Amino acid sequence: MDSPAPYRERLAPSWWLPLALLLILPAVLAVFLPISLEWGAVVAVVVYAAVLAALWLSAPVVAVEGGELRAGRARIGVEHLGEPEALEGDAAREAMRTGWDARAHHVTVAWTRSLVRVPVEDPADPTSSWVVSSRRPRALAAAIEAARG
Repeated sequence: MDSPAPYRERLAPSWWLPLALLLILPAVLAVFLPISLEWGAVVAVVVYAAVLAALWLSAPVVAVEGGELRAGRARIGVEHLGEPEALEGDAAREAMRTGWDARAHHVTVAWTRSLVRVPVEDPADPTSSWVVSSRRPRALAAAIEAARG
């Protein structure tokens, strides 16, 4: 039997966030303008690049590989998971607001509006479920289900 195809997704910011962060350039330039226009431009570009790099490097990776669900640095074997549920639109908003479960393990980012909720079926684990952001919640749920089966 073939192993299921692995799933991997980096929850990096959407296209609009680096665009909005371009406002860093004139802000830093304004601070350094009395000193030197050239140094101000160099420092502004370096600060912008550093912020973008920090956003990219700190973005959690969600993956289903080798019989494990990984979300950020946390991992759990798929044999301990129940049936995944892809949440989009109103269902995802409800899960993040009134449906928030403090016992669940959350790996969510503000720029992704859909989630996958997977119950934890290990009686020794106090975590009720995993709630993970995903841009492709149906594909992630299908990958978890395929790895379980």
